[in-house]
Amino acid sequence: MRLAEFLRLKTTEQVQLLYKNAVYSGKRRERTTIIVLYQLDGFYVEIFYLKYRWHIRHLHAFESVDLLEPYLPFVDLEELIND
Repeated sequence: MRLAEFLRLKTTEQVQLLYKNAVYSGKRRERTTIIVLYQLDGFYVEIFYLKYRWHIRHLHAFESVDLLEPYLPFVDLEELIND
């Protein structure tokens, strides 16, 4: 699936697709918002939750790896080195 196709889906369809087919890639917090990152095919989607897994505020889909920077502090490099 391409990003443009994903964006044409309804939000509920986007979320279902992410839960079923995407790869969980990380999680971070900004104040009271939990942001969960998924990778789907060649793009990324962040789900912004007001309460973790209870209320979705919005989704942010993107292709740029530059936007992954906020997740870098949470990457465990030890696992990559030992493989």
